[in-house]
Amino acid sequence: MIVQHPMLWCAAFLMAGIAFGLYFPLPYFVPLLAVLLIACTLLRRFRHFHDILTLLIWFLLGCSRASVCCFYSEKPSWQQAVEQKAKSLQTVIVTRLERSGVSPQTLALAEALVVGKKDDLSRETKEAYRQVGASHLLALSGMHLGIIYSFLYLVFIRWTRFSKWRWHTLPFILLSLWGYALVAGMPVSLVRAALMLSIMTVISLMQYQTDPLHPLALSAIIILIIDPTELLSISFQLSFTAVFFLVALWMPLGEAFPKLHWSVELIAVSSVASFGTMPLVAYYFHRVALIGPLLSLVLIPLTTAIIYLTLAAMLLPVSPLGWLLDVVVSLQQHIIDLAGSLPLATLDNVYPTKTLIALIYGALVVAIIRLRTRE
Repeated sequence: MIVQHPMLWCAAFLMAGIAFGLYFPLPYFVPLLAVLLIACTLLRRFRHFHDILTLLIWFLLGCSRASVCCFYSEKPSWQQAVEQKAKSLQTVIVTRLERSGVSPQTLALAEALVVGKKDDLSRETKEAYRQVGASHLLALSGMHLGIIYSFLYLVFIRWTRFSKWRWHTLPFILLSLWGYALVAGMPVSLVRAALMLSIMTVISLMQYQTDPLHPLALSAIIILIIDPTELLSISFQLSFTAVFFLVALWMPLGEAFPKLHWSVELIAVSSVASFGTMPLVAYYFHRVALIGPLLSLVLIPLTTAIIYLTLAAMLLPVSPLGWLLDVVVSLQQHIIDLAGSLPLATLDNVYPTKTLIALIYGALVVAIIRLRTRE
């Protein structure tokens, strides 16, 4: 059950500490953290007291890291180098896609879906995706990396994970995951997905089983230690909230109904993710898309086809691939335009308060804990 996941508690207290440290940056957190570390070492025989001190250490670690980040707010040089390298690689990819003869609209959408470059997308296209609750398709996330990982899994891990050659596939898989994240500019959603998939790949090759909540919590800890300000970013909040609800809520439901048709399962997964992020989406964007989960039944397979065709056209820039990519992109755009014209597809002018958001998520977490405890 959730209350027995120490990594989740550590991540939660780290987030609370970072939030406190960002709003109240003080230089006293670091020496206090050192004192608590010494006390935790000396009192390790007292189990319950030791556990409380451990959580306080994570809280103070978040406070200390956030305070240091506030005092030294300059962007690190390695991050600037990554962004420059990503832009140069994206230019090479776009150049190869242009050779396949795709239309400007297809090229702009392919750039957004594959490398996260949305500068060439028109305002009308972005608004159409927002209107039907499909704007997450334009923001690189775990879904995009998962599409690539599924191909790698079928080709490499599935056939070698029980053989003595299984560890020989690990370097190639990790290079593929992190290479793609690097080309996309290392957005937090892709970094989270790459961390989770890297951990899950190692666990799978070790033939161990673990709750996916552990890699999720560990990914959050690593990202927040590196850059505490990510806690306030919309991308971080939506990304981790969606995956948390998918893992904590959908997995028990999926195990209870193991024989669902793939179409029903796809709608259910999309509904759980939309349900988990709906309060945040309403708070930040003042809009709730009602048709999004049902529309994902069509858009996710089409997006998968667009990503695979874009990668194929990048590796082999020939006209037939470019023509096929144009057809799939046009079909997806037509479906989005049609869905956006439907009545009651979206609820606009939704303005929930922070208190209401906190109460909703508090109730949802309590419900998930009761569900998994009963299980």
